[in-house]
Amino acid sequence: MTVRVRIAPSPTGDPHVGTAYIGLINYAFAKKNGGKFVLRIEDTDQTRCTPESAKAIYDSLKWLGLCYDEGPMHDGMGGGDRGPYIQSERVKAGIYQKFADKLLEQGDAYYCFCTARDLDAMRKRQQANNEPIMYNRRCRGGSLAEARERAAKGEAFVIRMKTPLEGEFVYKDRLRKQPTVKGWKEIDDQVLLKSDGWPTYHLAAVVDDHLMGITHVIRAEEWLNSLPKHIWLNEHLGFTAPEYVHVGLLRNADKSKISKRKNPTSLLWYQKQGYLPEALLNFLALLGHSHPDGQEKFTLAEMCSFFDLDRINVAGPVFDMAKLRHLQGQYFRDLSPERMKAEVYRAIDSKFDALLPLVKERMVFGGDFVWQSEPFYADSVTLHAEDLLPKGLDKTQAKHLLEETQQAFKRYVAGDGAVWDAPSLEAFVRKFIEDRTAPGALPDATPEVQSEAALWSPKSLFMLLRVAATGKRESPPLFDTLAQIGQAKVIERLGLAQQKLR
Repeated sequence: MTVRVRIAPSPTGDPHVGTAYIGLINYAFAKKNGGKFVLRIEDTDQTRCTPESAKAIYDSLKWLGLCYDEGPMHDGMGGGDRGPYIQSERVKAGIYQKFADKLLEQGDAYYCFCTARDLDAMRKRQQANNEPIMYNRRCRGGSLAEARERAAKGEAFVIRMKTPLEGEFVYKDRLRKQPTVKGWKEIDDQVLLKSDGWPTYHLAAVVDDHLMGITHVIRAEEWLNSLPKHIWLNEHLGFTAPEYVHVGLLRNADKSKISKRKNPTSLLWYQKQGYLPEALLNFLALLGHSHPDGQEKFTLAEMCSFFDLDRINVAGPVFDMAKLRHLQGQYFRDLSPERMKAEVYRAIDSKFDALLPLVKERMVFGGDFVWQSEPFYADSVTLHAEDLLPKGLDKTQAKHLLEETQQAFKRYVAGDGAVWDAPSLEAFVRKFIEDRTAPGALPDATPEVQSEAALWSPKSLFMLLRVAATGKRESPPLFDTLAQIGQAKVIERLGLAQQKLR
């Protein structure tokens, strides 16, 4: 058996660092076993998927050095005889409809004509009765012939899988001490084909894995709940199921699932910040694996040589930015003079055109650009407690304002469609101040905090933000400055400013 593994990201935004983590594990497993590493683009959610996001996935994998053996053709990568490797193209070829029809003919799936209103009413009844939220199988017992007649007349429908009503599902994952056990009656009759004829993830992934000859599906543990459905679909479609292996989710320091509210999650951010791909890969490798001799620094090729899937740590690997910076420093200092110089030039050039208009009014000589632009390039800035006290504020008040604003920024960047540019930031901050100062804005707050509401003036907060972000009382326009420094550094510096006020 030739080992064949895949990653299957959805192009709905910036490529996620979690995709790189899962991709690395799959890549190393394939290379260790002389197998193939496949990329499949799962773009069945046509309302959110974009060609730009797909291109970012291709480019990020190439930047990391995780070049796929089969997949969409892009910049020298891809090809293969198991395509198309983009699901929307497979939809157009009618691949998924054929397998849905097979399940219908076997009596293992059924037409469901429940409307959105029906489903909403059903959920509300279940919530009111404290029952599990799942489809109540109202359409399950209908005649296939009658259902097809209704569908032929234009009545909207979806196709659902007919899960067992009794018994248990049991699966022993090689990485987990306890088997996965679920009662079938707790498992929903999953939608397989949506009303527009497009498949859900479950049908599409199972069918594609079979047709692409995938032998091992190595994925994050968040898919464990879907495992019964995927095993069931393999069995009832007559497929030999791949081995499913579930690795731990990347975690923040507090053990919560990694999210952009607490850590940068976009691979593009790490590339833009100047992280070296070999350092990032080494860091990701240490999260779920380790060198057999305890060696901290090793190359991708070395990892592929000693990789052992059974030694993967599934106990919630913690994404520690300090550890990543430590490795980045080791790799950076080992660069050749030529490559180090290229990295320095790249870092300067990446911001130069945007920064020069901001700082030129304060320049007298060309060298002035260096110190004027220092807050934009530096990893941290020097803060003085006295500069963090606008007139009328004491340390407790200033710290509280910084803390509230930092949390607001975290919520902002975690929101869908958040844009970190000067106009958007100014609108957000001014609205934030307006909400905090509105009558009754803090009804449940302590008297001390209530009195602080009067201190939420733009003048005070803008000064606090300026000093916390730049270490200076004077800077180019505040929101242009925040935009150029970047969301991760601004949020981090607001936290450091709070510590300075303790």
